[in-house]
Amino acid sequence: MSVVGLVLVLVGVGVLGLAVRELRVLRSDVGLLGERVDELVDEIDALPPELSRTFGVGARHVVAVEILNLFELAHKESALTRPLTVLTPRLLRDVVHRRLIGKVRQSLTDQGVRADVRLHRAR
Repeated sequence: MSVVGLVLVLVGVGVLGLAVRELRVLRSDVGLLGERVDELVDEIDALPPELSRTFGVGARHVVAVEILNLFELAHKESALTRPLTVLTPRLLRDVVHRRLIGKVRQSLTDQGVRADVRLHRAR
């Protein structure tokens, strides 16, 4: 009985060793494929995945703007925003983004620019 148990333990250790080896090989393959994808993206000037679904990979150009002082802008608008920042930062962020998008749209329209202004959330 103890011999059978010993054999099963040895077989289990062997299978575990093979699984670990296979896992390392797969991780190496994933790393190499990731590097290859990055090279191809650079070669074809592809958009990031979250934008390529929206804009495709054609000849369109996208200008991205990241607002770095979002809460400072909100605090300039109203004294009530400071406590709201603590209670509902996501809601306040959404409100500020909507206002800024409206201002950008209006500014571009005033200058005769036809543009599709959208908000995309980064991961």
